[in-house]
Amino acid sequence: MLAQSAPPPCPADLPVDDIIAEIHKQQSKKKHRNSNPLPDSMCVGALCLGGPRTPPTVPEPVPPRPAPRAETTRDQDATSSSDSSSKGPQSPRKTSKEQCDERAASVLEAANDIEVGDYYFSEKKNYQAAYQRYHDALEAKPGDIAIHVRLGRVLEKLNQVPQAIEQYRTAQKLAGPQKWSDEAKAALLRLEHPPGM
Repeated sequence: MLAQSAPPPCPADLPVDDIIAEIHKQQSKKKHRNSNPLPDSMCVGALCLGGPRTPPTVPEPVPPRPAPRAETTRDQDATSSSDSSSKGPQSPRKTSKEQCDERAASVLEAANDIEVGDYYFSEKKNYQAAYQRYHDALEAKPGDIAIHVRLGRVLEKLNQVPQAIEQYRTAQKLAGPQKWSDEAKAALLRLEHPPGM
């Protein structure tokens, strides 16, 4: 009897910052090969999101208090609505590679949302636009500590301290790079125990 090996890890499970770093690495290589600074596709491992990248657009302003949403990904929403409406025979189960490929496409979009959100946050000081991009990224990758910390930062800038605290607390419960855990911890100490209290 042959022992089954564990399936290879899915690149979509990498921390979002690792995915962004890999994208930058590939963009840098392509930039040296041709003069087009925008890549034709973005890849992480063997998973690629094709098509030319377009400059970001400014999203609509977000309401001061976002409505709570069930934690599902964009792909799950689309799948559940199409599955419930079809009365035909069930489609065959997807392989782990197919599932990984679907998640990777969503996660690559999340990485793009993070980069655009970081640009709005740091360069443009457009905190509402940054919030929207981070929120979109969270839908695709809800268990990523870096996204929760980024949301906490932007919610602080939007003077939504209770919601920021909630994001930092969620971040503290997640695994990931230590720098994000440390930032969440420091933010919670600062927000929950301000000086002079």
